[in-house]
Amino acid sequence: MSLFLYCDEKGLTWLRQGSLPFYEATSLMDPFVSNASVKQPENDTPVTDEEFQAELKIQYKALPHSLSSLLTFEYFEQQSQTKRESIETQIRLRSLPKASSIPFKQQDNLTLLSLYERADNPALWQYYGDNHQGIAIELDQSHKFFTAPHYKDAPQMFRPVEYSQERPLELKDSHPFISLFHRSETYAHDREWRVLRPAAVAEKKMMVHDHPVHLHRMPTGIIKSVTFGATMNYELKETLKKLLKNDLRYRQIPMMECCLDPTQYRLHREPVDSS
Repeated sequence: MSLFLYCDEKGLTWLRQGSLPFYEATSLMDPFVSNASVKQPENDTPVTDEEFQAELKIQYKALPHSLSSLLTFEYFEQQSQTKRESIETQIRLRSLPKASSIPFKQQDNLTLLSLYERADNPALWQYYGDNHQGIAIELDQSHKFFTAPHYKDAPQMFRPVEYSQERPLELKDSHPFISLFHRSETYAHDREWRVLRPAAVAEKKMMVHDHPVHLHRMPTGIIKSVTFGATMNYELKETLKKLLKNDLRYRQIPMMECCLDPTQYRLHREPVDSS
């Protein structure tokens, strides 16, 4: 099976440089990854006196010695009664499962390449293929460039995105970055795969549309075809055809183009007239 990289006109740049663009995880702007603005659960389960006492003992032990030496536990307990409601809320929240998340600062150090199982998805062409004016690059997903557990001695993850209404939980045995590989079932039609690498292993960094892009050089033969969008302008199409026909790296790669179905909301990939 192949995977496809949807690109706008920058796809021409990626082909010329022989590189794939990895975007920082923050560029996803996905609030579910960072667990932003979480609604507090409505949990009215009563907190027992024993649980409350245990919590106060933990908080009292956590006080700096300079402070705890000045007050007894009994006095601390008495003063805490005025804040019992907020303390009970903390106890309840800790007892609830927590969704996995990644802090924004950590996301800056993580880069992603998003690939998709099909090159005929109109929604993907609209949002990632410059409204059908860009290109889709077919890539060999079985290549070790993706499947190897490490890239340049750094760990990498390559796996399909899982779709459901339930968010992944923060568990002892779960991967710390698992939230990057889960999305709402609303997006299930995307059939997305992601490659995750540290930002530090990129060969080059550049800014594209105000977002940092980390470039990774592609191995020879990893590209299987290039598909032109249904409304690609003539000038870009001719430039791409010239590059793909004359560049030794791409001469054997099939050129395809998307055509509209005459009666349905479907796209068809047809060979490009290379003349």
